Amino acid sequence: MNKQIASEIEKKGIIKIDNFLDINEIKKISKIIKYYSAPKNTPESYFPTNLKTMGLKILNLNFIKFFHSLEILKISKKKKLEDLANEFFEKKSELRFIDAYYSKISNEDVLPWHTDQAYSGEKYVNNFNDPDKFYLKIFIYLTDVEPDDGCMSYIPGSHKIGYAIRSAIYKKHIKYQPYWSIRDFKQIVVDNKEYFTNYFNNSEIINNFLKEADLLENKANKEKYGYSAKAGSAIVFDEGGVHKGSRPRSKDRMVLRYLYSALNKIK
Repeated sequence: MNKQIASEIEKKGIIKIDNFLDINEIKKISKIIKYYSAPKNTPESYFPTNLKTMGLKILNLNFIKFFHSLEILKISKKKKLEDLANEFFEKKSELRFIDAYYSKISNEDVLPWHTDQAYSGEKYVNNFNDPDKFYLKIFIYLTDVEPDDGCMSYIPGSHKIGYAIRSAIYKKHIKYQPYWSIRDFKQIVVDNKEYFTNYFNNSEIINNFLKEADLLENKANKEKYGYSAKAGSAIVFDEGGVHKGSRPRSKDRMVLRYLYSALNKIK
């Protein structure tokens, strides 16, 4: 099963897995997250980071000293997330962090279309032994998530563009420049279109990406790539692809997140 999942992520950059958690697991984890988000825990809240501009409460398990955190760690063991990550990276992986998002209803946007692969700048790109697979992230929905409930969106196949950019920078074919938003991402491709066309030996991949990037920048086609799912579903994706979050419009959203990287990938 893990081999099939990893193969799908390799191809599209993302996969949705229904019924990843059962109802009892959902209830148990949701109860823990709600407990630590309750006002009674302030000022020593175990949601130490409240991103007011996003209206998000982020639970970082590094701050939890009680046994409840073990329940969430057990999920990763029971569901063999490390085995999945190992299959994806084709080498030993490590769990980088676990956290949870408890998002309240809002009309504000969270983040624009972006890629996570360049958060840490040039030194990380230059430290890759293999500039391909970077991070694997697992979102587990603990509430039903419909298009208006804060579903994440992802452009399938865009991770391949990310691989190409990192490879070109790593091999010094193009100069490093900060890139994060879809506009930055697109500009690198436009400025080096001949290189990337030769890299893929196929102009269609590049042209399709640029077409979709233009539409998304102009806020067209934005619903096309949303990943709605029932509570207990998992969205597993390569962070190098272009994606975005959204705020729930109709009801609160709760998500448990795991992040894995290949061992020795980051120095």
